[in-house]
Amino acid sequence: MYHSYQSLPDEGWAKSDTLSFQIPITDSIPPTFRLFTEVRNKSNYPYYNLYLFISQNLQDSTVFLTDTITINLADSTGKWLGNGWGSIYQSAVFFKSVRPLYPGNYTFRIVSGMKDEKLKGLNDIGIRIEKKHD
Repeated sequence: MYHSYQSLPDEGWAKSDTLSFQIPITDSIPPTFRLFTEVRNKSNYPYYNLYLFISQNLQDSTVFLTDTITINLADSTGKWLGNGWGSIYQSAVFFKSVRPLYPGNYTFRIVSGMKDEKLKGLNDIGIRIEKKHD
């Protein structure tokens, strides 16, 4: 239904930078959606995990709800968990099911939950939305 990435600068993702995704919902009666966040990290990413704050207004276009998401990128031995090619690894995590009340244009905002002022070793951050099938 929706799948998009935003590339991050080589010099690092600034703690103050917000990634924004605009999502059009056109169904006259929107279904329930499954929400995922996706990360492409480089082999020089310095941590085992990544904390993200993800805000979205799918339930009410005027109110943003924020979830704190933890994505495990490596195991305790440092082996990357995602699917890899070259020095890039891709990981995805389901974080919630949501049913919008109305069609419209909705927004996802993602900010880093890590302590680094410039977080290095990340290539892309993405959002994937799938229709939930019962």
